[in-house]
Amino acid sequence: MTCAIALSAVLMTSCNEEITQIPVIESIDISPDTIAVGGTAMIQLVVKDADDENENLVYYYTTTSGAISGIGDTVEWHAPDKAGVYVAKVLIVDKDGNQANDSIRLVVVKNDTTTQIIGVAAFPSGTGTELDLAGSKVRLYTSKENWLNHVAFSQTVADGFGPIVSFSFDNVPVGEYYLDIWKDVDLVNTFNTGDYYGWYGKGDILTPAPDKFVLVPGSTKVLQVQMWVVPE
Repeated sequence: MTCAIALSAVLMTSCNEEITQIPVIESIDISPDTIAVGGTAMIQLVVKDADDENENLVYYYTTTSGAISGIGDTVEWHAPDKAGVYVAKVLIVDKDGNQANDSIRLVVVKNDTTTQIIGVAAFPSGTGTELDLAGSKVRLYTSKENWLNHVAFSQTVADGFGPIVSFSFDNVPVGEYYLDIWKDVDLVNTFNTGDYYGWYGKGDILTPAPDKFVLVPGSTKVLQVQMWVVPE
């Protein structure tokens, strides 16, 4: 006797054994993606779950700062009272324990005339969570020559952990700047293989090409930095 396998939302490995499908986050959006301190943004997800048609999904939200209110696929994110780039993560669990997760960022700016740099640094999507950017040094330079010679004008430590972190510089003088981020993974105080490195600009880890950016009075500059693992 043979067992026919039907093409349906649930596949059969035998006549009576089911393979459940995990939930899939098709999209995650935030509106607006930039708000003033203390403001509110809305997070909305589109989730597909063939097993129970989303009726038994449980949503867990965490943020690097601020607060989430609401339940389900549409919630509000109440921004903190400090400017910066923050990350919200969502974990979705279905009735069988299958999970899906994703994240999104929110830029929070001051509603005054303070000059500031804020940003986020991250490995490309899909990179393993074992690449931890906690403790990365974020360095600000006043010229490309200073960047080449590692002579930083100002330095701070990235906020957060895992493959996505944020950073900020407050009350920065107006002018032209370059920025890079380095994590000394082996703690030998030397830039070498296995370290994590990124910069604001173009190029790749073998041919970095930093971009100059300009701060004007009352501006908040928002930067995104891709991180790399230094190869052999």
